[in-house]
Amino acid sequence: MKKIITILSLVLSLSLKSQQSDILYIPDQNSLVASYNFKQVGLYVGGFYMTSLPQPYTYTTPYSMMNRIGISYVSKNNTFSIMGGAFLEHYIVNVEMSPDVWVKVYPIRLITKNPRTLDFSLGLNYSKGFRYGVGLSIPF
Repeated sequence: MKKIITILSLVLSLSLKSQQSDILYIPDQNSLVASYNFKQVGLYVGGFYMTSLPQPYTYTTPYSMMNRIGISYVSKNNTFSIMGGAFLEHYIVNVEMSPDVWVKVYPIRLITKNPRTLDFSLGLNYSKGFRYGVGLSIPF
């Protein structure tokens, strides 16, 4: 599933002519968050995945679903990003939403002052508690 989401984010970033794309992994939730920025504003979407389900085993694995969506803003020199949107909790009948806020920093771009370099990203999230994420940022 990680490979599929990574390939999908790369293909979308090339076809949508984005300025930069990011993919973050959040270990606490087994989630991947992909963001696409056009100029300075863009969107992000996240997905939850798991490879096994609790008993009774009634579904096939791997199991995945979208769990966050929102908009993102990147600074002009591509050194940090702020994202805000909704965290979605799926239940059998309804979907419950709560605020989702991200702050991401690109350390290599911050040090070298070059906005067009390949970089990794460090993200801090607040949505019903604090979480962190690490990932890759690809400028185009």
